[in-house]
Amino acid sequence: MYLLLLLLTRSIFMRQVNKDLHYKNHSLRHELKYPISYADYYELRSRALSFMRHDPHGKNGVYFIRSLYLDDIYLSNYNQKSDGLERRRKYRIRTYDLNRDVIKFEIKDKFDSYISKLSSNITYEQCRSIIKGNFGFAGDMIRTNSDGGREKALRIGYIDCACKILRPQVVVDYTREVFICDEGNVRMTFDMNLRAGDGMGDIFDPHLPTVPAYDSNKMILEMKYDDYLPEYIKKMLRSLSLWQSAQSKYAMCCIAQSNYLGKAVF
Repeated sequence: MYLLLLLLTRSIFMRQVNKDLHYKNHSLRHELKYPISYADYYELRSRALSFMRHDPHGKNGVYFIRSLYLDDIYLSNYNQKSDGLERRRKYRIRTYDLNRDVIKFEIKDKFDSYISKLSSNITYEQCRSIIKGNFGFAGDMIRTNSDGGREKALRIGYIDCACKILRPQVVVDYTREVFICDEGNVRMTFDMNLRAGDGMGDIFDPHLPTVPAYDSNKMILEMKYDDYLPEYIKKMLRSLSLWQSAQSKYAMCCIAQSNYLGKAVF
């Protein structure tokens, strides 16, 4: 009975996703994840260099990402993943190469194998305010409409924070190499050296203590694209017989934090 209900819900959702990949005003993209070995990485990388190009950001498409994930006292966002819900939401503050001039507040929604992401640029002072649980600046922005209604991530974050009392949960660190392809608007990312840190630490501290959160012999390959994946990229992936997996860096880092740092995960 449960399986029948799950299939029915999925069928209804798929009918509601239109050909332009929108669902209830969300702009959607496909997101596929694969655990791969370093041998797979070198093989894919050498092939990708012939028909894709590095992301212009970072050095040769490589940069360091640190994200601070927010959750409520019940770890609802973590439990949505562990319970296998197809529709779930995550909140995070993201930095690149620990640059205080480029900070984003992001809300990532997942609908089955589709994703939607809202992102707002924030200042260092606003970042510190959010970490303290104070979205007051966003409330002022909404009341005065000083952003013209454009900063949807902050607007939704302000409402959700008030309702759910979001607080820092875990720091997620990894190094990412990105290849892009205009056809299909494809981003192929290799995420390596995944580590977890205490969410109450200084996220701009280069010496923030972290612990391993993934097999050191593996990394995570992510394929993100709009309405289709070019056939030559499909062929490249098929050649290695990769298996798709619902990898969640947030969930893995929560577990690592529990195992190493003694913080409970419910």
